[in-house]
Amino acid sequence: MNEKSHYKKSFAYRSLSEESISLLEWDTLKTHLASFACTKMGKNAILDFEIPTKYDISKRLLQETIEINNLEKHLDKSISFSGVFDITKNIEICSKGGVITSSNLYEIAETISAARELKKILLDNEERPFISSFLNRLIDHSQIEKILKIGIESNGRVSDRASQNLASLRQELLSKKLERRLLVDKFIQKNINYMQDTTIGDRFGRPVLAVKVNFAERFKGIIHDSSASGNTIYLEPESIVLKGNKIASIEAKVSGEEFKLLKEWSQIICDNYKSLIDMSAILLRTELALIRSRYSNWIGGNAPVVENNPIVTLIGFSHPLMIWENKKKGASKPVPIDFHINRATKVVAITGPNTGGKTVALKGLGIALLMVRSGLFVPSIKKPIIPFCPNIFVDIGDDQSLEGNLSTFSGHIFRIKNILESLKNKKGLSVVLLDEIGSGTDPSEGTALAIALLKEFAKISDITLATTHYGDIKALKYSDNRFENVSVSFDEESLKPMYTLNWGLPGRSNALSISKRIGIHEKILNEASKYLEPKEVENINNIIKGLEEERIKQQNSAEEAAELIARTEILHEEIKKNYEYQKLNAEKIQESERQKLSKHIKAAKKEVINLIKRLKDQNANGEDSRLIGIRLKEIENEHLNQPVTTKAISWSPKIGDFIKIKSLNSTGQIIDLDEKTKSFEVKCGLFRSTLSINDFEGINGEKPDLKNSKIQVNAVKDDFSFSKIRTSKNTLDVRGMRVHEAEIIIEEKMRKFHGPLWIIHGIGTGKLKKGLRVWLSGLNYVDKVEDAAINEGGAGCSIAWIK
Repeated sequence: MNEKSHYKKSFAYRSLSEESISLLEWDTLKTHLASFACTKMGKNAILDFEIPTKYDISKRLLQETIEINNLEKHLDKSISFSGVFDITKNIEICSKGGVITSSNLYEIAETISAARELKKILLDNEERPFISSFLNRLIDHSQIEKILKIGIESNGRVSDRASQNLASLRQELLSKKLERRLLVDKFIQKNINYMQDTTIGDRFGRPVLAVKVNFAERFKGIIHDSSASGNTIYLEPESIVLKGNKIASIEAKVSGEEFKLLKEWSQIICDNYKSLIDMSAILLRTELALIRSRYSNWIGGNAPVVENNPIVTLIGFSHPLMIWENKKKGASKPVPIDFHINRATKVVAITGPNTGGKTVALKGLGIALLMVRSGLFVPSIKKPIIPFCPNIFVDIGDDQSLEGNLSTFSGHIFRIKNILESLKNKKGLSVVLLDEIGSGTDPSEGTALAIALLKEFAKISDITLATTHYGDIKALKYSDNRFENVSVSFDEESLKPMYTLNWGLPGRSNALSISKRIGIHEKILNEASKYLEPKEVENINNIIKGLEEERIKQQNSAEEAAELIARTEILHEEIKKNYEYQKLNAEKIQESERQKLSKHIKAAKKEVINLIKRLKDQNANGEDSRLIGIRLKEIENEHLNQPVTTKAISWSPKIGDFIKIKSLNSTGQIIDLDEKTKSFEVKCGLFRSTLSINDFEGINGEKPDLKNSKIQVNAVKDDFSFSKIRTSKNTLDVRGMRVHEAEIIIEEKMRKFHGPLWIIHGIGTGKLKKGLRVWLSGLNYVDKVEDAAINEGGAGCSIAWIK
């Protein structure tokens, strides 16, 4: 009894899982994937492919895809499966003692040859360990290939070289056929007047001549046929019949010899049954990896990071089926969307108008999870992080059934009941996707049921995504941190959905505003407003509207900041080029002066030598000595006592000076100096940083004068860095910045800091948070990074513990 019950539950589970996969339109994606197959064998394998439920299998498939993808990118020409055939069935026939045709045997030979060439290209134990692990099992069957290609021609005909006996029989057969042709031609010439025409026909492999029926009795032979009109008979003359019998006898011997050879070759295949079957399986596995790779490239996929934790980070994701519609059928290009789900989030409520893209987003995440399990890349702008989910349960579409006596509401509830039961017996992570939960019944009851169901799913499922129109579900986020709101964007001006997801924001009710813009009379709209609960609906809508406006304002500010940064960078480049030009010219001038000085020194040296010679001359008198002494004094004044101008190599920094920040290789301006903390406050573009005197130099490379400067470097860390309580001194606000800009500010802070540092980055799209988390995790002086407490900012604020 227990066994039957267990079997029934297991069967129901498999049916629900298969039904969920079908609802996500996986079969359609498989059809698209199969179109990238190189062989019929590969196409059939893709169409029959079953999604793995074990992590190790999916990981192996993904690694194979990555390896062959990397290889084909660096090859001069694409990997070819030309010459690979589906030989499995023919090998199995041989293994049972059967004999296959010469064409089938030649296909085996061609496949052996193709396998050898593919192994040469693909085998690399270091670069491609996963693919090489099964390619190493390929046995070289070049001897079998040689035997088959000697005995069989490329058109499938058994070659004369296959055996001496076959060659002799075919030569004799050809000779007899030529003799018969001569006899036929001689018969036609002799009896041309009795012939309907001179064409030599063929009946049952025998040559026949068209003889007029009136003269049939004049000739002996075999009448094989007659014309439809009855005016012509097709006669094989007696003189030719005997020759035809001899030819038929030789043809039988040729067929017998050919069959003998085919049987011999089929036995060779039988003797190597296991290794040849393994070869065919390895080729298929290799082709499947190539199909996945080429399809992944075609949809613009990125290799995912597969997690065993319920974390989803998908940036710029496009539904693969919509990509196909766009590229193949000219449909509009899909709008990329983002998914940000952390460990704390259990339920995501997607709200917004109809046709806004809620269901597409739901299906998109589902099919992305299936793609990861199948070893495919995911179409996204950045490298996706996706969990391995063997349990994906979906309730999408209308489950109304006349046969089962189920209404739309009953159909949904019946499937949800099955999902809840299946989750109790799950193994591994689970994802539940629910479309319009609680719909199809009274709104108040539907809302109550939907809230209760979602709270239950939050307990037993790892991730649940649900689309809804119910306003009360939007408020769950503010009382239960397991819930998150997402809304689809809607343009009230054009009355069109924008197909993007806004994380952290619930969708607003647009029914009345849309009706007003369409032209519904204001009197009717005012009447409708009276039936709304103003305190709840209006307040919620105002809050949501305010959040949306704030998001747009932040986005605009970020864009303006980006533009300003770009302009600043351009200006910086111009200043840098100008500085380099001035520096180069200064070097040229210095070199010119050095050359002039060198010439003067050489001339003076030469003159001094001549003067010394004159002094040594015995004929030199006192007057000559006096004049030479005067000239030596003049040379000394000209070259040795010239005033030397030295370039200042140090200066005392002061407010207003422009400086060069060493770590950033960027220019900034001193706007303040603090004698108490003994540091400089420097403005660099939009940002301000506090620097020590060793962190910068003059715009032309001057070094700060430590003796003249009153500012000294303080290497002692501030006491506030030990505080575990959030204050203004251990908090940084980087909202609206780009990731690399925020990194600069944080790094400057961390130079003289240790303990907890609160970093406010906001929620938004999650790009800033993710980028900072990845960067901080890679720093060896950062102990850990975690979300702040709810009252300190929650997911919008991270705490970095500095060692």
